[in-house]
Amino acid sequence: MQTSVFAQNNYLINLSKIDYICTTGSAGIQIDSLKTTDTLSINWSNGFTNVFSITELNVGNYNVNVIIKGKKDTTINFTIDKVACPIYPSNHFTPNGDNYNDTWQITNINTLNKFDIIVFNKWGQKVHEQSNKYIPWDGNWNGVKAVDATYYYIITYEDGTDKKTIKGDVTILR
Repeated sequence: MQTSVFAQNNYLINLSKIDYICTTGSAGIQIDSLKTTDTLSINWSNGFTNVFSITELNVGNYNVNVIIKGKKDTTINFTIDKVACPIYPSNHFTPNGDNYNDTWQITNINTLNKFDIIVFNKWGQKVHEQSNKYIPWDGNWNGVKAVDATYYYIITYEDGTDKKTIKGDVTILR
């Protein structure tokens, strides 16, 4: 979350925004020293009026115009940027058939259009591989249950124009 402060006629107007990370962004304002007798008008560039916060903002440029009757208007311009959605591979799973934690989960991987996942055993043999369509690994290797052990993965993906790599380990516990 990013915050900017604007001073206007003994009022402090704080704009806070959350960029587009995995889902849409949002923005809100807070006005310090506002008196209950002040007449206030808030106009957001996306059409919302007289609300202190807005959500569901796509990437782009926005502004909010704050009018306190009898005072100078304040217009604040801001941009909602697209920030890469972080992916989080779990560090273990328990494929024992109890329908709980039976597959290896990678949070937010479905937000990516292009990725490669390769999993190796301790001898460097490839035991699992997939690209661009995420299907959680069930702990099988060539149709046979992989042994309880620590496996090593490499995930490469593109977020926008950058290519990134994540390396780590995942443990199978049955």
